[in-house]
Amino acid sequence: MPRFDSTEHVRWLGNHLQTVLEYGQHAYIHGGFGYIDSDGSVDTAKPVELDLTARSTYIYAVASLLGIPGSLRRCEHGVQAITYAFKDPDYDGWFSLIEPIQEHQKLVNTRGIPAGTEGNRKSSRAMSYLLEAAAAASLTPVSSAKDLLKQAIKVEEKYFWDEELGRVNENFERDFSEMESYHGMSSNLHAVSAFLAVGDATQDKKWIERASRIVSFAMEQARNNNWRVPEHFDGNWNLDRNYNVGTPADPRRPYGINVGHNFGWSRKIVQVAAASQKNGLEPPTDYLHVAREIFNRTASDSWCKDGHSGIFFTVDYQGKPLMRQRFTWVLTEAIQAVVALVFALREQGASMEELEPYLELYYRWWDYLEGYVIQTDGYWVGELNANNLPDDTVWPGAPDIYHSVRVLLAPRLPNALSTPAAIAQGHLDHPHRAE
Repeated sequence: MPRFDSTEHVRWLGNHLQTVLEYGQHAYIHGGFGYIDSDGSVDTAKPVELDLTARSTYIYAVASLLGIPGSLRRCEHGVQAITYAFKDPDYDGWFSLIEPIQEHQKLVNTRGIPAGTEGNRKSSRAMSYLLEAAAAASLTPVSSAKDLLKQAIKVEEKYFWDEELGRVNENFERDFSEMESYHGMSSNLHAVSAFLAVGDATQDKKWIERASRIVSFAMEQARNNNWRVPEHFDGNWNLDRNYNVGTPADPRRPYGINVGHNFGWSRKIVQVAAASQKNGLEPPTDYLHVAREIFNRTASDSWCKDGHSGIFFTVDYQGKPLMRQRFTWVLTEAIQAVVALVFALREQGASMEELEPYLELYYRWWDYLEGYVIQTDGYWVGELNANNLPDDTVWPGAPDIYHSVRVLLAPRLPNALSTPAAIAQGHLDHPHRAE
């Protein structure tokens, strides 16, 4: 079984990375980055999402650190859009959704207009993507990124981070007068990624400690739920198994167990442990055992369970399939999780015999992507049905390149550092040097 670092495999990953980054340029629009449809076009009449703008800003910050021409100005465009178009001029924070910026406004730093009720909401999920983007951009020559990061940290600490509980809050009304009576593990998973990036960018260990507190809670939930991390909790953090019952296809808060997020928890547990050790902090107790159990349970629940290749989107609390659509982002999370586990196991002296089942899954999953998802022009099919045919039931097209870029880089970078910091510090293709 070949390893991740074979010359041919690394070259294959690099070639696809360049193609994907070129495809992602389609999203560049006035006021941020738009939603890419399956034909590569972007409807400039649609409202502009903070989520997608922040994620594309992050990706082109990473690409600029890789030295890919054209990436720095796209990163700067994203930072400017977040700083001006999405910033709420009357209250703290940033709008989640703004009306499109018109042609005559493109040369000025136009203040955006929130698009409806959703636009006025202050989103925890979007806040994490913003933090991650600002942290990554702060490592580039974009001078305004450092100020954006300072602003974002201030808002995160004032409203979203709950120091007493060690988790992040959910969404707020525009003026932060009222918080949604719901808590989700999705927002906390995204917060872990953001906190690791902020910790590396600022060299402040408290962000690593905060990420560790979040994953410790996720580990506790996994132990109590047969190695499945549940998604939904009420306003008092009581598990709500009936939340959105009957809607397993909800794109943001589906009923049941979110398969992609469980793979994400497996990976984040390992990465937080590595970051903790690198910073002289105690990693979460028994972290590698828990990460493996979550991964093994999730793979068993979701991979090739209906006679066809692919990974389900959601399963119920006993692991039975709910939503059989295959989403590319879910499989990219699975691949990143298996990479993190293999690196951690190798560091602890695991034999090739012990690693082989994970390596086999890794290459089988890349084969699936190559066969059904990856197109020659850099477009990755975002959604397939149970017969592995392109579909758009939930997510038409492929909104952005956030997940495809991350999975193409994952085998080439260490667990102990966030992606932008690892690249900035010269660890690309030397992942074990940083462990």
